[in-house]
Amino acid sequence: MEQARIKFEEAMATQANDFETFFLARFFDLKFKYGDEVCIVEAPVENYMFNPQGTLHGGVISFILDVSMGHLCKKFLGSAVTLEMKTQYLSGVHGGIVTCTAAFLKKGKKIVQMESRMTNQDGKLVAMATATFYLL
Repeated sequence: MEQARIKFEEAMATQANDFETFFLARFFDLKFKYGDEVCIVEAPVENYMFNPQGTLHGGVISFILDVSMGHLCKKFLGSAVTLEMKTQYLSGVHGGIVTCTAAFLKKGKKIVQMESRMTNQDGKLVAMATATFYLL
């Protein structure tokens, strides 16, 4: 758990209340990239993120999926909040780096539907989510 304490202190020292730099993005060491209406978020998988079965915790998976979609909205449409999200877990993650790729499904004036797919470092699909966001 020493690693978690170090990451916590680093996140506290470098966080800012803004997209890409907020505390949890720093704590989970998220890296952001953008393409043609996509947001790609990479995250290293660390032991302190594991559930008791020794795989990446579902809450962490959902968090990263949600962040990828929220940042997609912010970059291309403006700030938004999650109204609902459905996560499907397809395979356990035991380490390495996970990558989430978020894309729009439908863009309305106030309501946006998106999906994000998480792959492991070998490119295997391990989880996916669909969500509805409300543009602020």
